[in-house]
Amino acid sequence: MRSGLAVISMIGAIGLITYGIFQPVEGEVRWLLCLWASAPLFGLAAYLATRTGETRSLSRNLTNLGLVFLVGFGLISLQLLRQQFVRASAIAMHVVQDEEGQAISNIRPVLASQKVLRGEIRDMRGSVLVQSEPVGNAARRVYPLADRYDPRAFSNIVGFFSTRYGQSGLEATYNAYLSGERGNEWQRLRDSLLSETPRGNHLTLTLNADLQAEAAAALGGRTGSVVVLDPSTGAIRALVSNPGFDPRGLSFNPGVADREAENERITQYWQEMQVESAGQPLLNRATQGLYPPGSVFKTVTAVGVLEHSGVGQPETITCPETYLPDPNAPAIVNAVGGLATRTGDPSDLERVYAFSCNTAFAQYATRLGAERMVETAGRFDIGTPQRMTTTYRGLSDLLANQSLLYRDAGFLNQPRALADTGYGQGQLLVTPLQMAMVAAAIANDGIMMQPYLVQTVKRPDGGLILTHSPQRIRRTMSSATAQTMLNNMSAVARYGFGQSISSFVPGIAVGGKSGTAEHVEGAVPHAWFIAVAPLDAPRYAVAVMVERGGEGSSVGAELAGRVLAAAFATE
Repeated sequence: MRSGLAVISMIGAIGLITYGIFQPVEGEVRWLLCLWASAPLFGLAAYLATRTGETRSLSRNLTNLGLVFLVGFGLISLQLLRQQFVRASAIAMHVVQDEEGQAISNIRPVLASQKVLRGEIRDMRGSVLVQSEPVGNAARRVYPLADRYDPRAFSNIVGFFSTRYGQSGLEATYNAYLSGERGNEWQRLRDSLLSETPRGNHLTLTLNADLQAEAAAALGGRTGSVVVLDPSTGAIRALVSNPGFDPRGLSFNPGVADREAENERITQYWQEMQVESAGQPLLNRATQGLYPPGSVFKTVTAVGVLEHSGVGQPETITCPETYLPDPNAPAIVNAVGGLATRTGDPSDLERVYAFSCNTAFAQYATRLGAERMVETAGRFDIGTPQRMTTTYRGLSDLLANQSLLYRDAGFLNQPRALADTGYGQGQLLVTPLQMAMVAAAIANDGIMMQPYLVQTVKRPDGGLILTHSPQRIRRTMSSATAQTMLNNMSAVARYGFGQSISSFVPGIAVGGKSGTAEHVEGAVPHAWFIAVAPLDAPRYAVAVMVERGGEGSSVGAELAGRVLAAAFATE
């Protein structure tokens, strides 16, 4: 009986400690309650385990006193274990606010980070984009890319490293590698013991810096984004988001005479980026921007029609001036009048796709129904709010938002809503990256690859820590459907609403799809275009998006054409 009670007490105490010790830093009160609640249980277990049945004596009293000290030292040890091992990093970086709302944090990690020669970030050909240089007994982040390119074109990829505002981009997601905390632990320990300058690891990207700069120049001062993928591997060759920022403006120089003035300079630049007129330069529009896709989404609907041809009936379709899926709602109209004469009603999928007929794709969506539309979109990781998180996990190198087929539960149960979704409107919200992945899946025989930006991580001595191998996400469509969709995209560039793209890459067969996306009533629509080239063996999948840019068939096609031309020119 006594031994059983001792075991139960010990199990209860261990359970409380296990639960409490892994509580987050914000759960300190719960941890202390668990710690104190475990004390009598530990004491009872120890008392029962050492009790011999003898009457009170000096020896027994000393034993009991020893147990009290033992439990007390045990509790202190557990508290130190949590503070200095289990939650050491979180406690060191924990930020709180005082009564006046001012942030209070531990200054030591900031001072320590200034002494680290963080690793370099290089493009696919070894050009150094970012590195650290020693300044006295500290270091600062410098940007050799600025010698050749506009640093704003790379800002949402490399991000910033700031002693005042933390990190973003690759500086944040690969901070542990760039600082040397991961992948180079023994060298980091040796440097610490010998008081030598800690060194971080180097990143080599899949990015083509020349293409990145050319794509940014093609976008110009317009707000928008450009994505270029290698369809067969998922490697990101360009990822432009405009407006961007100059990461040099947030880099602290520890060698300046007036540190207070240097901090004031950084604070002022940060505040300039926060004003509305700056256009959210810290937002990576290529991976985090969510927009209605307009007609580029007809590509996904077309895949659904081909994959479910029995109900989709791709070869039997019309392109009327209006289509009324719900008598209680306004009719759907085409963006361009007289399309029936161009498609040659009754038409087929290729021609209504080439001439971007809204009423045809509204009919296709109605034929497929809500369940098949959800299933088809899900193949391309365009999900529903009930099944998805807000973060897209298909890209791990940078923060990305989840693309959504709709926002409100039951939305597709409404006939008009389902029809609107079929031609890219409704409640659709997608990222440019996601639409580039749709184009890349078609170009890759129907297989969608995981996009990635970091090719290798290496130690300062050149030793390999990790390398990225192409990862297949899933087969999104059959090979036959992929080939048919390539033919459909070819038709857009040959005779449809995207012919202008071919003029930028003469002699190269290219396919694409334009999109003109309505977003706010009365506002200029967003201009989209997705493209693949060359059609016989695609090496590039492109998605461009210009906010309030106008017509996708003109503005979008021109931008996509310039980006493709730059891709072939910089190979």
